[in-house]
Amino acid sequence: MTPATLIDLINRYYQAGARDLHGLDLQGVNLAAAHLAAADLRRSNLTRANLNQADLTHIDGYQMTLAQADLRGASLANAVLREADLRKAHCHRATLVNADLRDSCLDHADFSHANLEGANLTKADLAHANLYWANLRYTNLTGANLAKANLTGAKFCQTVMPDGTIRDSECIVGQPSA
Repeated sequence: MTPATLIDLINRYYQAGARDLHGLDLQGVNLAAAHLAAADLRRSNLTRANLNQADLTHIDGYQMTLAQADLRGASLANAVLREADLRKAHCHRATLVNADLRDSCLDHADFSHANLEGANLTKADLAHANLYWANLRYTNLTGANLAKANLTGAKFCQTVMPDGTIRDSECIVGQPSA
């Protein structure tokens, strides 16, 4: 089966209302700008897949593999990615608002300029991750590994840090009185 045929098959399957794509081996497939919102991608393997600008909102990606995947500009808002593997994933400017990334492997991933507001990163491995200018407001990092992570410019407000403390360095205070 050619890659184009596989992509066409996935798109037709999804458009027909079938959201169960769990367990598929889609390594290296080009799904740039694909619309897979609310799909069941549990235990699917998308290692090195191109998901640039893809709509993956509300997906169930429990134990999904996205290692080295291109997720630049992708929307993963409200996605369940518990115990997922995103090692070395390219998530520059991705939207992961309220995503569940508990116990996930995110080491060496690029989350520069990504929006992780409200995400649950409890016990996630973010060693060497690039969080340059990432939005971490209202994010839960309890027990997360941030060893050698780049937090330059990251935004914190009501952010639960790995040790359980709250970091508020970037909370927006009300407008000054006129």
